[in-house]
Amino acid sequence: MKKFEVPDEIKKEMQKKGGWNSIKKSLPLEEIKEVEKVMKVLSYDARLRIIYALSEQRMCVCMLMELTGCSYSKCSYHLSKLKEAGLIKATRKGNYLIYSLTPFGRSIVRHFNKYKPEMKK
Repeated sequence: MKKFEVPDEIKKEMQKKGGWNSIKKSLPLEEIKEVEKVMKVLSYDARLRIIYALSEQRMCVCMLMELTGCSYSKCSYHLSKLKEAGLIKATRKGNYLIYSLTPFGRSIVRHFNKYKPEMKK
């Protein structure tokens, strides 16, 4: 890897923390992988609509299809990805699967709501 120049101020900060290699080794790589998986799942508009809607109300697939404008198969695909990420769960009620957020899914929506970007005026 090519050497790089670091400002003296930054060098001093790094030395207090054990140096550059110590900082690189301290990164929580497994946690980063888990966050990456969730962020990939949430990178689709339809999936974001689903989790925001489920933060308001439990819903069946037909409601989520209408909400997202997706076909049944596409909506089911999005739901399966959200389930794999641990954001939603399904409960069978007769012939219906009722979807709701998991505690983790609720915490994600709460965080998103807490850190909304300020709207430009």
